[in-house]
Amino acid sequence: MQAKKMSENEKRELEKIVEKNYGAELDLSGFDCYINNRNEIYVVSKSVDERLIPIASYAGMYFGRLKRNGKIQLSVEGSQFVGKLANKNIAIVDDENISRYMEGLECKWSELINCEVNNFVLIKNGNDFFGSGILREDKIESLVPKARRIMKTMRKV
Repeated sequence: MQAKKMSENEKRELEKIVEKNYGAELDLSGFDCYINNRNEIYVVSKSVDERLIPIASYAGMYFGRLKRNGKIQLSVEGSQFVGKLANKNIAIVDDENISRYMEGLECKWSELINCEVNNFVLIKNGNDFFGSGILREDKIESLVPKARRIMKTMRKV
């Protein structure tokens, strides 16, 4: 994995970005964090031998990607990690719309918790977090990667 280990100061900065965007007070001191040249962040247990990191294809949990504007686009796992502590930028969607979201389609929300338009939001249904999306004026854009989408029906090609 071509990534550099984040310093303690960089990890604290990451915690501040997450708190600013999602209101979640994370403590990443128990983990090592790595960032690659695409600004993708991976969270790794401190028990993993650091000598294995450079030769591994990937290590740990893909947490999310830092954006230039001081925002972070969380992965599915990152949203689950942060979601239980978050108190802002959360979009609650019903069962029908969570299916649309997981198919990679735009969806509607049933409730918004301290959300900003044109910002990343955590997608929540029941007690579960399903990833992140972009909140627009009247919809949520799905950010589910193609490889993780669940197709309801096969479409004719």
